[in-house]
Formats: sequence, C-alpha cells, structure tokens
Amino acid sequence: MKAIGIHRHGDASQLAPLELPAPEPGPHQVRVRVIASSVNPADVRARSVAPGPRRIERQFPVVLGYDVSGTVDAVGPGVDDLGVGDEVFGSPSLFGQGANAELVVVDSRTIARKPAALSHEQAACLSLAGVTAWECLARAQPAAGATVLVTAGAGGVGHLEVQLARHLGLRVVATASRPGSIALCRELGAAVVVDHATQDVGQACRDLTGGAGVAAAFDNAGGRALDQALDAVAPMGTVVSIVPTPVPVADRLFMKAASLVYHVMGAASIWRLDPHAQGRALAAVAALAAQGHVRPVVAASYPVRELAQAHRAIESGRTIGKIAIRVVDGW
Repeated sequence: MKAIGIHRHGDASQLAPLELPAPEPGPHQVRVRVIASSVNPADVRARSVAPGPRRIERQFPVVLGYDVSGTVDAVGPGVDDLGVGDEVFGSPSLFGQGANAELVVVDSRTIARKPAALSHEQAACLSLAGVTAWECLARAQPAAGATVLVTAGAGGVGHLEVQLARHLGLRVVATASRPGSIALCRELGAAVVVDHATQDVGQACRDLTGGAGVAAAFDNAGGRALDQALDAVAPMGTVVSIVPTPVPVADRLFMKAASLVYHVMGAASIWRLDPHAQGRALAAVAALAAQGHVRPVVAASYPVRELAQAHRAIESGRTIGKIAIRVVDGW
C-alpha cells in the first residue's frame, strides 16, 4: 500500500513516500481504508529530533497521522458492532502506525461511526483533538457555571475545548492574539477573549472572578501558555496541560493548594486501564457534533503528497482550527 512516513527523525523534509505491506487486523481491530487524516502537534513531536529520551520509541519506517476517517475494509476477531463498508472515524494508537496511508488498523473499541453531518475531512479533524478536549474537561471537573481559561483558544484542541466548555455551562475565557484567532474564539462561544501578547492573562482572569482566579485552566501550547495558566488558576483549582513542558511548578501552586494534571488523549485506553474509554469519549463528542453543538474548524486542507507542507504550517504556530489531509485522492 502507499504511505508517507519517515525513515529517521528530523525536520519535515524527512517525510517521504513509502510502499508497505497492507496491515491485517488482529483481535478487536478493524482495517480502515483512509479517506482523510489530519495533522496534530503530536505528529510533529513524533517526527522531530527529541531534545531528550523519546516518550514513545518507534520502529522505522514510521507512518504518522493520528486521526482517521474512512470506511471499514476488514474486521478482526471479536468485532461484532462494525462491518465492511461502515463509515468510521477515530485515532490510531499513538504507539502504532498512523493514517497517512491507504490503509490503517485501529482498535474498534476506540473509534466511532462518522456522523452523517460531517464530511470525512471534518471527522478526521474532530477525533484526536475532540477526545483530548473532552477528556481534559473531565479531568478538571469544573462545577457548572464556573469560569475556566482555555489557552490557545483558536488552536486545534482549544477551539473544540471552548465549544465543549460552553455547552457544559461553563464561562469560558480564551486567549488569542491575532484578529482572526480572537474573532474565532468569540464566534465559538468564549465569553471573554484575552490578548495573551499584550495583556496580563492571570490578572485579567482575577479581575473577571472577583480576585479568585479561574476554577480550571487548560494549557494547550506549553511554554508561556502554561505560565499563564499557572498564574490564572484559583486556589484549589486545576491546571490541565497536554504539552510535556519541563517547567518547575511546585512553588507556583503549593500555597494555592492547586493541582497540575498532565493529560494524553485516550490515556485510559492506551495504558489498558479501560479499552473502551477513548471510544466512549469519541462517541460523546460525535453525538454533540451531530446535534450541532460542536464543530471542527477546518482551516486548511492538503493532499497527502503535500504532507511536509502541512507539518510546516503546524510548526509555524500561526494556524487556527485544524489542518485536514486528503488521503484517498491525494497521492
């Protein structure tokens, strides 16, 4: 089968065409004929030269692409709720081969049926980021009506987090700096948008909450965004970060008795604590998308042959929403 992947870690120029054997589905797995995929920061981290020990060791050649939407092509033993031809979407395992290929094998317990209201490109852009946003909100468990901070509110995870938080009855403060990003945050339901480039985010959050700070702060970018989240969170509040940023935090949180939680998409399924957890989260997000309560913003779409350009766009840090990858017709 055709694929695009890497033979070694490096910059986006390492992405190259591959010819690989078609994968066969094992127990609880289905093989999906890929129509669309997407690019996430996780792809960039997996491709790049790591500054320290790699968090996930991979065997080359590596096919990236941790979002998929397509049709079931084959089913393995133990799969009784999906059949050949069903339209599905989800996220391939972060430990395995991805969806920048004609075919990909995924655990049937972690995927969902594609909502009819979404195109394959939209569905591919909803899976990893949507599950991440849903699970981060679940980790923080803010009370209904609470004020929360979403950093990088127009980003891949952030723009979905804003919508989900709003749907859950939370007051959303989002950070953004460019006119298009600020406008998108407002359009998607943020009650307040703070310009993180020119404003003191922590002080703005305290001003909005009578001096207390936000009940939960979501770090979607690391670095300065994490710093702002640590400053903005209220005493006994929770910061949830999806970026492995090595920043000392104890002195920032200890006297507030606040918590920092790191989250990885589908962690309960990845670590075999609950093989159905990721699928349940995706099904919940899919239902909200079908009802029009959440929508993935597809800011750009590239054919898979231009995957390197899509990676460079993500690395620029200037994208809003998500970038889709057209696979079935993109070779």
